[in-house]
Amino acid sequence: MTIAEHICEVTRVGGDRVAIDLDGTTLSWTALGDGIDAIGRLLGEAGVGEDKAIGLLGRNRLEPVGSFIALLGAGRAVLLVNAVRPPALIAEEVAELNLAALVGGAADLTPELLAAAGEAGTMTIRADAQGGRLGFEALGTPGEGPFRERQAGALIEIQTSGTTGKPKRIPISERTIADSLRDGVRNAKGAVEQGRIQPKGSPTLMFGPLVHTSGTFNTLMSVFEVRPVVLFEKFDPDKYRDALVRYRPKFAALPPTALKMMLDSGATREDFSSVRAVRAGTAPLPVDLQIAFEEKFGVPVLTTYGATEFMGVVTSWTLDDHRTHGAAKRGSVGRVSKGVRVRIVDPATGEEVATGEQGVLEAKLDRIDGGREWIRTTDLARLDEDGFLYIVGRADDAIIRGGFKIMAGKVGEVLLGFPGVHDAIVLGRPDERLGEVPVAVVEPYPGAEVDVAALRGFAKQRLTPYEVPVRFHIVEKLPRTVSDKVARPEVRKLLDSLEA
Repeated sequence: MTIAEHICEVTRVGGDRVAIDLDGTTLSWTALGDGIDAIGRLLGEAGVGEDKAIGLLGRNRLEPVGSFIALLGAGRAVLLVNAVRPPALIAEEVAELNLAALVGGAADLTPELLAAAGEAGTMTIRADAQGGRLGFEALGTPGEGPFRERQAGALIEIQTSGTTGKPKRIPISERTIADSLRDGVRNAKGAVEQGRIQPKGSPTLMFGPLVHTSGTFNTLMSVFEVRPVVLFEKFDPDKYRDALVRYRPKFAALPPTALKMMLDSGATREDFSSVRAVRAGTAPLPVDLQIAFEEKFGVPVLTTYGATEFMGVVTSWTLDDHRTHGAAKRGSVGRVSKGVRVRIVDPATGEEVATGEQGVLEAKLDRIDGGREWIRTTDLARLDEDGFLYIVGRADDAIIRGGFKIMAGKVGEVLLGFPGVHDAIVLGRPDERLGEVPVAVVEPYPGAEVDVAALRGFAKQRLTPYEVPVRFHIVEKLPRTVSDKVARPEVRKLLDSLEA
């Protein structure tokens, strides 16, 4: 069964049950099934063949998420365009993509975008999700082309997060997605649950952006399992707490920044009483944060590790592993998933290093080219004797201060423990005498004041002298990517202006 066939069957089985809920406004599985028919018919009548990639202005609203499911159900390849940006930037991207068709909600089809699409010959399609139905209206017809082709075997084109450089578009094949989804259908013990398609009651509380891997995969996983999606346009601890109480999910997915926000919020152990485990990924999880969260809410945190290119996790914890090894293996991102092999290599020679030694992580995945080639990541890691993987930083994260190596991520994690600090990043800055020195940029919680002298003293108590940042900059907001990760290139630009 193809993914398109599976989605169509899901909409039939799901029927009038809620499929997507945003602030109480919903779409049913039946409405999504009708949307599949509508978008397929519209594209066919416009002469847009299945060999063309269809653009989608993605954000966490009913129209884009419903359209994403409908397009895939109609057997179309989807190219996701981040709609949470200034209209001029979106229009500039659309002008360069040469798309035969572009789908978006009315609010995202701005005059700038419509003009750019018109000049490129791109047919724009307005999606509407009012009255419990998903409808589509063509605004014009496609031009003469040539238009962007669907890459062989590709189902989705998605951008990397852009945390370390300019985002890149990556095609994800149907095979990779299908295998990742099958591997993702696991119970609390880590075993794959097999069985017929049947609706689930426990929802996915989704605030990860649709245009980022976490949001894309969570949406696909929810459809795959006939599981309702409760949408959030952005993470809000109070709204999330309300959703926990209202929907009583069995599992929750919270990246480290959201974990910290819930820990610092008024949420209680009772609010999390239905949750059997929290899955944490997308960024390194400080051990102190994990311990504090688990102690406050009584819920185990199961960390995972993956990447955009992998369209799913590479390693993860299970509840059984947490019970057996939770205390001894703090800081690990778990053990390898089924169909995955990993190794740690010397970055200079490419030779595999001994167990426990640090090097660059490489992975082979059955869901990508049958696992024929080792894929090198930019992460520094080590594997212990029990097969637990530890991510110790990025290969480009090290700061060499007068011959001493500093892992910037570790320093940033320490700063997160200071009262009032919401987030922090440490970067290397040029220094005539030492070559490079660490500098911290800190974002406090709204309304909080962070005293630099007290923060420096806090860091001195927990770091070796050469690891302590030489300068601390307090900013209202750190620049972020669509996935809410700190955008390092933009922070460097910010530092250039602050230290000019």
